[in-house]
Amino acid sequence: MRYAHIGWCKEGNHDKVWGAICLQEPEHYYTSGKYVTFWGRRGAKLQTKILECTEFKISEMFRKKTNNGYTPVYKQDLDDVYPEFQQDLEKTAFWATLKI
Repeated sequence: MRYAHIGWCKEGNHDKVWGAICLQEPEHYYTSGKYVTFWGRRGAKLQTKILECTEFKISEMFRKKTNNGYTPVYKQDLDDVYPEFQQDLEKTAFWATLKI
């Protein structure tokens, strides 16, 4: 499982995450692959959507999120921001792969 992007928004009473996981690698940056995007309140059940799109499109979506207050979170910082993230994400990815 490869994390394409993960963002965190903590403003006021908001404490949300948004991200994308690559389920099926594209051949190139501009060819389509399968991704699952996830979002929701940190610690709550995450919403998901499966997309067949390019890595460029996923990066574009993430740029829009960072323009709206989301901070990029890197894999090494995940435990500090969202300790139960890996567990929640594994459940999310499992159900998403069943939808393919």
